[in-house]
Amino acid sequence: MCGRHYGEIATLTKTEGRLTTCPLIPIGLVGSITVNKTDPQTWTTIEQKYSVIKDGGFVPENCTSRQRVAILVPFRDRESHLRIFLNHMHAFLMKQQLEYAIYVIEQSKDFEFNRGFLFNVGFKEALKDSDYDCFVFHDVDLLPENDHNIYTCPVDQPKHLSVILENWDYKLPYDANFGGVSAMTKEQYEAVNGFSNSFFGWGGEDDDFYNRVVWANMSIYRAITGVGRYSSLQHVTATENPARYKILSKGKEQMWKDGLRFVFHILKDTDESKVKLYEPQSDTQTCGLGSNFQRKIPKRYQDLIGDM
Repeated sequence: MCGRHYGEIATLTKTEGRLTTCPLIPIGLVGSITVNKTDPQTWTTIEQKYSVIKDGGFVPENCTSRQRVAILVPFRDRESHLRIFLNHMHAFLMKQQLEYAIYVIEQSKDFEFNRGFLFNVGFKEALKDSDYDCFVFHDVDLLPENDHNIYTCPVDQPKHLSVILENWDYKLPYDANFGGVSAMTKEQYEAVNGFSNSFFGWGGEDDDFYNRVVWANMSIYRAITGVGRYSSLQHVTATENPARYKILSKGKEQMWKDGLRFVFHILKDTDESKVKLYEPQSDTQTCGLGSNFQRKIPKRYQDLIGDM
């Protein structure tokens, strides 16, 4: 259903030997493109527009894609944004002649939002469907403005796609920024143990992820500034996590204790007509983390966060 299904994509047809490889720079790309931020209002509208999309995935008919790409999108309470995102991204990705699937990972409302955890869950679940060559870690509120921003992974280094954003006045906020939209191969993501699972609430997980890349002795490739431009969808600013700096300070010592290797999750909603809901598989307790900031976090991560 145009990307709404999580963990289900179209069967990937083996076309090697029958079709030529798609060009490195697909024919028909124009560079700067129009970004439509209007909500299509209904899922039926998107499904009818993109009838070639099967369970969130697409395979080019006339050539063999150079990479199989999984787009991972953490999500909660922004259905309008999700419709706008899918309406824009399917057209964008199909023009790039990619074999891809969009995975929308929605976290249970029983927990404070944890973007890094959801990326780890999405990565593991996507690999159950296909041996993807490239994983794109994508915020739902960012839309690419240039179709020369190719959603594939360099084999030798991670790639930062969203270099400049509309809500940052189209400027790189700081040199170590690796947030928004990034791309990594399976091997690169495993080499940094994925994202930390300890950042509940807003902020910190991207900086920790950047540090992991550096600690793994990898450098980051950034898209050219004029190409890596993204429009931003407006939303209510999330509550900052006051514990993020303390968690960041422990990042290096916790890198191999906290991340992809230690993700436990359960499928909470098995209704295939809905986005699937995931949550940590452990007991919870309420934890105070600063003034006016109460949240539920899994007991498993209490030792990583500590008392504030």
